[in-house]
Amino acid sequence: MLQRLLATFGRIDGVQAAAVVDVDMNEIATFLTPELKDLEISHGLSDSLREIGRASSQASLGNLQQFWVESESGNIIIAPLSGGFSLFVSSQGTANIGRLRHEVRARTSVIEDLLR
Repeated sequence: MLQRLLATFGRIDGVQAAAVVDVDMNEIATFLTPELKDLEISHGLSDSLREIGRASSQASLGNLQQFWVESESGNIIIAPLSGGFSLFVSSQGTANIGRLRHEVRARTSVIEDLLR
C-alpha cells in the first residue's frame, strides 16, 4: 500500500523519485523512474536532516515540517515523519514546487498511518 501511495507522486509532472526511509536511513518503500533505478535515496539524507534540524532549532523555528531545495535542474523536498521516518520527493526541470509541497503535506498523515 505504501509503495502504491508513493507511486502516485509519479503522476505529478517532473517527479522522478519518492521514498520513505527509517531513522537508520534504510529505504522502506520507493518510487523511482527507470532512469534512476540505481539511485540510493538515503545517501546523505541523514546528514541533511541533522543540519536542517540544528538550523531550525538555533533559529527557534519549532518543529521542522518540510525542507525543500529548488534549483535550475529540479527540486527536493524532505519531510520528517513520526517515528523517525522521513519522506523524500525529488523532481526534475521546472516542476511546480508549490504543488509538490502541497502533495507532500496532503499525503504525510496517510503515510504515517501506514507506517504504524
